[in-house]
Amino acid sequence: MNKVHFILGVHNHQPIGNFDFVFEKAYVKSYLPFLEAMERHPPIHWNMHGTGILWEWLEHHHPEYIDRVAEQVKQGRLEILTGGYYEPILPALPDSDKAGQIQKLSRYIRQRFKVKPRGMWLAERVWEPHLTKVLADNDIEYTLLDDTHFLSTGLSMEEMCGAYLSEEQGKTARVLPIRQDLRYAIPFKDPGETLNILRQYTSSSGHKALVMFDDGEKFGLWPETYQHVYDEGWLEKFLTVLESNKDWIITSRISDYLTAHVPHGRVYLPTASYSEMGEWTLPAPAQEVLTDLQKHIPPEEKEAAKRFVRGGFWRSFLTKYEESNNVHKKMLRVSEKVHKVAGDVGAPSAKPNLRGQKLLDALWAGQCNCAYWHGVFGGLYLPHLRQALYRELLSAELQADRVLQGDRIQITHEDFDKDGRPEILIEAQDQNLYLSPHNGGSLFEWDLRKEGINLQNVLTRRQEGYHKQLLDFVAHQDAADSSKVKTIHDMVRVKEPGLEKRLFVDWYRRTSLLDHFIHPNTKLDDFYRCQYGEQGDFIKTGYQADVMEDKYPQVRLTRMGAVWTGDQKNMISVEKTISLTEPRGWQVVYRIQNVHGEACQMWFGCEMNLAFSSQDKQDPQEHLQQTQWVRRDHGYGLVLKAQFDLPMDLWEFPLETVSLSEEGFERTYQGTVLLAHSKISLQPGQVWVRSWRVGVQPE
Repeated sequence: MNKVHFILGVHNHQPIGNFDFVFEKAYVKSYLPFLEAMERHPPIHWNMHGTGILWEWLEHHHPEYIDRVAEQVKQGRLEILTGGYYEPILPALPDSDKAGQIQKLSRYIRQRFKVKPRGMWLAERVWEPHLTKVLADNDIEYTLLDDTHFLSTGLSMEEMCGAYLSEEQGKTARVLPIRQDLRYAIPFKDPGETLNILRQYTSSSGHKALVMFDDGEKFGLWPETYQHVYDEGWLEKFLTVLESNKDWIITSRISDYLTAHVPHGRVYLPTASYSEMGEWTLPAPAQEVLTDLQKHIPPEEKEAAKRFVRGGFWRSFLTKYEESNNVHKKMLRVSEKVHKVAGDVGAPSAKPNLRGQKLLDALWAGQCNCAYWHGVFGGLYLPHLRQALYRELLSAELQADRVLQGDRIQITHEDFDKDGRPEILIEAQDQNLYLSPHNGGSLFEWDLRKEGINLQNVLTRRQEGYHKQLLDFVAHQDAADSSKVKTIHDMVRVKEPGLEKRLFVDWYRRTSLLDHFIHPNTKLDDFYRCQYGEQGDFIKTGYQADVMEDKYPQVRLTRMGAVWTGDQKNMISVEKTISLTEPRGWQVVYRIQNVHGEACQMWFGCEMNLAFSSQDKQDPQEHLQQTQWVRRDHGYGLVLKAQFDLPMDLWEFPLETVSLSEEGFERTYQGTVLLAHSKISLQPGQVWVRSWRVGVQPE
């Protein structure tokens, strides 16, 4: 009888910083019931990848689960894959961290499951050609990628049925395509759909293999899947169907298949990920173009077009989101410091000392991929996930700098964000201030190092490609079809009414020390919506930077720019001097001068964006003639206080985004905007001077 191999696998993962109740919910609704189902069907061989983050959590909360997994491995039914311990996007890491992450998870698997892992899971299937050598150098024989990667080389869908061999600098590794048609069929369509696909690839030699390896969370944790997969018995039916057709369907561990069959051929894969990721990396206008293009492809040509029509690649998130680039470049900077202290762990034989390993673990935890990007999952849009990365990176940085820097205050001029222009980085024992002279002289990172908190960890409101989907859904929601279970890519759910009315777009990055000259007709609501008149040119432009280094260093940022008041143009000098204050905080002194032009009246405002652990006010607030502003943050255990030398008017409002997650469209608090503003009347040559301090202390 003709036969075919079917490789079934699940990838289980929860990100650094996710809430404990989410881990538990995933365990109860997905990981445990899936394992129990597999235990009831001993003839079926299968594959699993778990991230080090999840294995650690299970060791502490459900070690019996790991024992049961180990028993499946011992029986020869289950193959465990390695990968980056903290689930990083491997190509985005320094080479030594690539190796260290893989080696750490491989060591755990050898110790806990008593087997040497032969293959690895590649986070988000983000592939770049140099990874072939990385795999080979770390004793990894194979990895799994999406069919998108292979189709881009000109291979056809009919050839997505086994392993290929890839090469880099003479080093080789096997790569297997994951079939998108199987990912979308399992568990959302009748098991017969999978049988129909498999039947097309049977042969007398049985040398072909079809792979379905996908998120374990789709089996119970994704919306509406628990009822479908378990209560209604989809998984039990599916496994029974596989068993009843075992005369022609060979369920395989990946290594067993690779041992028995040679690769189909040699292949050189381009930089790619799965097809949905290619769409998500694009800016919203480009996403719309791609979506429209795909809609116009005739149905009979869609399969062929899939080989050539695709979006961008993962690194584009670092240009799409400045906040993503910020944490990535922070990671690179911390990695450089850590490896100066811990040494190079890139070689398999390298063994850092205990202190070095602690540093590396914090650094590697800060490389967990989820908050570096955004697609159908919350990811970058979830503040607690971003903050978790900063917590780990700041912990590693603090430990490294105790060796490298001691208690000295260090000021460096360097191109931190890698855009060709230098930033100013002030690093002290208790805090960091990162300033961007070319971006409005703004403060874009303020780290409380011991607490591991970046108080500038906010997210700018942007247009997203899926916002059009929300508007279309609201317009046609009565026609929505909820009669069948949908994949997470097809679902449209709205967690609260009226979200379409909150689709505000910021035209500049939300940072601090942004200098506004506001149109006199502007209302608080206009500024909240970022739909107001800006009469100056000080926001997205460059400032001259001068550093005065002393016991308490100061940075002076100066710009000569234009301010329009009606038809009158005045040349205005804005000078702001920033200095550190004790114990943790900073002071800014503003000096605004009417350098050239007639007497004028301007409305000046300094914007600050501050990241707190939770939201305390729902609506915009106005505070008149205040000498201080105080915010207590119970989650962080801190009190932040802004103290003004003279009374200032204040506007305060929550910075909220509307984004898409696995639960649907939702509103997320990103931080609090505080605008300190004042009406200024200046005669020719006259100067306006104000100052204030912003600092934190324990609650």
